[in-house]
This record gives sequence, structure tokens and C-alpha cells, in this order.
Amino acid sequence: MSRAVVKKTNKAMQRLLNELVPMDEPLECDLFDPIFDEWDDCILMDGSGLEEMNSIEETVYPDRTALEASINHYHMENLEMGLDLMANWEKHLKAKYPERSFMLILSSTLEGEEVVIRFYQLRKDEPEWLERKDLEKYKEEAILAVEVLSINVC
Repeated sequence: MSRAVVKKTNKAMQRLLNELVPMDEPLECDLFDPIFDEWDDCILMDGSGLEEMNSIEETVYPDRTALEASINHYHMENLEMGLDLMANWEKHLKAKYPERSFMLILSSTLEGEEVVIRFYQLRKDEPEWLERKDLEKYKEEAILAVEVLSINVC
């Protein structure tokens, strides 16, 4: 099994990435060693709080994609740290779940502040959480979308 990774940005994020000045000091964060759990065909960050429930039907979420996108996110103020964390989560998800496909999203204000990183599984039978075909429609935020696709090789 091999992987394809497709990265897309809107113009606002491309501008931020072009202007990014690397930090001199290494980044340290507990989130760089993530623990992922499986729950009712969902991949969730440790501490989701769903241990008491048995299935998606017992939650307020309309589907598994919405549940994952809502629970699997983290807020920070530093764009570079957000990019590093996103790459780290991508690496861990690919290693632990090679047969699954994921969408990782980094969003921020147009100024590169209030960064949010999130992920969810790509599913054919559920609506997309992020409309990845038209990232320019997100006028009030900068978006980086990374599709990690599993490809069966025969």
C-alpha cells in the first residue's frame, strides 16, 4: 500500500506561507507525540470524552466526519508551530492507519493568527466537512488542506 499526498491552499494561506520567517528555537509540545484512539469507525485524539457512549447515534453529530472534525482540533497562535504540528499528525496517522485516507486542515485568520489544526477521515458516504474544490470561497480565513490518500497497489 502506498500513499498520495495532495496539498491545496487558498491565496490567503499562500501569501502567509511565502512571508513565513522560520523560528530559531525548536518547538516543544506534548501534541507532537499524539495518541489516537478508534471509536465507532472514527479516529479520535486521546481524551475525546466519548468513552461512555457506544455509537455515533448517541452523540449530537450528524455523521462521523463532523464528529472527527469537531473533536480532532487544536488551537494555537503560531503559524509555524501549526505547520509543524500538522506535519507531525500526518506522519503519525499515516504510520498507524496506512489503509485509511485523511484530510488535515490548517486554518488561520488572514493575518496568520488564531491557528486551528484539525483532521478527519475521508469517507465516500458522508459529505465533506471542508469544500476542498473551492478553497477561495473561504474569504475570512487562510486555509491549507492536506489530503492523505491510501492507494492500493496490486
